[in-house]
Amino acid sequence: MIKVSVIIPMYNVAHYLDRCVNSVIEQNLKPDSFEVLMIDDESPDNSREVANQLSKKFSFIRVFSQKNKGLGGARNTGIQNSKGAYILFLDADDWLLPNSLKDLISTSDEYGLDILEFGANRVAENGNTINTLSISTNRVYSGIEYYNTIKYSGSACNKLYSRLFLQSNGLLFLEKIYGEDFEFNTRALFHAKKILAIKNVCAAFLQSPNSITRNRDKVKKDKYLNDFVIILSSISNFWKSLSDVQNDEAKTAFFRERLTMVNINAFYQMFKNNYSYDEINNYRKKLKSKDLFYINHPVAIKKKDLFRKVMLKNFFLFRISQPIKRVIKK
Repeated sequence: MIKVSVIIPMYNVAHYLDRCVNSVIEQNLKPDSFEVLMIDDESPDNSREVANQLSKKFSFIRVFSQKNKGLGGARNTGIQNSKGAYILFLDADDWLLPNSLKDLISTSDEYGLDILEFGANRVAENGNTINTLSISTNRVYSGIEYYNTIKYSGSACNKLYSRLFLQSNGLLFLEKIYGEDFEFNTRALFHAKKILAIKNVCAAFLQSPNSITRNRDKVKKDKYLNDFVIILSSISNFWKSLSDVQNDEAKTAFFRERLTMVNINAFYQMFKNNYSYDEINNYRKKLKSKDLFYINHPVAIKKKDLFRKVMLKNFFLFRISQPIKRVIKK
């Protein structure tokens, strides 16, 4: 029986693939107990050729090619073709730590989990660990209770998902957007009946300077802002479609915090990247026109909540924030 399907999207990642796949092999699982699905998302480099060579060496590797659908679309292809009891999303520039999957599988089996969260190291390109994220809940929660109580990671890559759970709730990623994990996990957390967090550090996440939140490409920054609107619309529409939620205080708090968090992230990106006041204000007008401007609900992350209270609740400060930042830099 295949216990876990490891899904690896590929786009310009050929030079990372050996390390990534080898980290799965080093789990020392029985060859018939896991599979690796490598999804070529119309990569312009030789990722597909590298993957095909790996699939010739290892029978547990399957390679799929598709027209470009973005990271979310590649993961969807993996979900739809997976056979394992559990699904693990592994980005090609990341890797698993040795002998970590067995504990994840056994824990998920023991508690019948929909989602299991595990710890991870954030690693610089020179190999140094920047920080480690790891917590333990010591008990199983429902998804809403978990989110309103425990603040862990928004990533889809530090979680083991039940394949049956994903498929029975129609959980797929939005395609061709940035920030797809947040929207996906909003729906996943809502539907989940059993979630547990364990302290095991099982993966290393490469912190690349070319990631969307770190690079300086204005075109990509603008796309991210447009994608925030898509994410807000999707979450808002999902919330409105749930007739039994409106009078539930815990569920209402869940959705309001999620929508507020997206707003904070969008405006903080503009603030950090020196967008003009007119650009920032026009973005606010766009959100208001779509009834997506949420700034009144507190969020658990203190720095982000401070930004909400200071900047978003006193919007005129954006008019003077950039001149102040320029003076400080001098």
